[in-house]
Amino acid sequence: VNTAAESVSLKESLISLGKNKPWLIFALNIIFMWTGFFLQTSAIVYYYTAVIGSKELSVTIATIMSIVPMAANFLVPALAGRMGKRNLYVGSAAIQLAGLVVILFAGINHGAILAGAVVTALGYGMKESIYFSMQADPVDYGEWKTGVNTAGSLSAINGFLGKVAQAAAGGISGALLAWGAYQGGASAQSSNAVLAIKAMYLYIPMLLLICSIVTMMFYNLDKIYPQIKAVLDSRNE
Repeated sequence: VNTAAESVSLKESLISLGKNKPWLIFALNIIFMWTGFFLQTSAIVYYYTAVIGSKELSVTIATIMSIVPMAANFLVPALAGRMGKRNLYVGSAAIQLAGLVVILFAGINHGAILAGAVVTALGYGMKESIYFSMQADPVDYGEWKTGVNTAGSLSAINGFLGKVAQAAAGGISGALLAWGAYQGGASAQSSNAVLAIKAMYLYIPMLLLICSIVTMMFYNLDKIYPQIKAVLDSRNE
């Protein structure tokens, strides 16, 4: 059994992570992924109440965003085996983006909005599932490249980055609503407030999805991971 992780110092972990290109790409993607998620989640009620004019629709959309991703999880094992994790992540993000484009151009057409919501929820569900499946792979890459097992440090930093993304989303949403002079409970909002809400729910999440897709195109660990795993298994034996 490899016990290297037990005696690794924080300095050694950080040096190892600095040399871990797949993890650096993955870490950047954590910011893009979760900032977009938290920003959009916080904007659901604002968007469907103030922009679309239907608070009831926000409940339906929230339900779709809860149920469809769970169903999408069942597709991931088979698709990951066929496509590879990176390609499935990128493809899922593209599906999520396509759903948001549908919602953007749907206007106040409830049927089109619901269709777009199902598509984006399907993409998000697959993306989230494969994201969690990918987290351990850069640990193995780092151990293979540097001989240092950074599982604990990497997990802690990934969690911290998720919190940073959540805080960033909260700050952005607050700043946008303040800029737009959003008036809670008002029957009509200013054009700036509507623009701010659209930015929270659609424009910024769409931009972050594009950033996520582009970033993950540089993640090439899938190609060499079987060999890495074989080397690590032989070392541990």
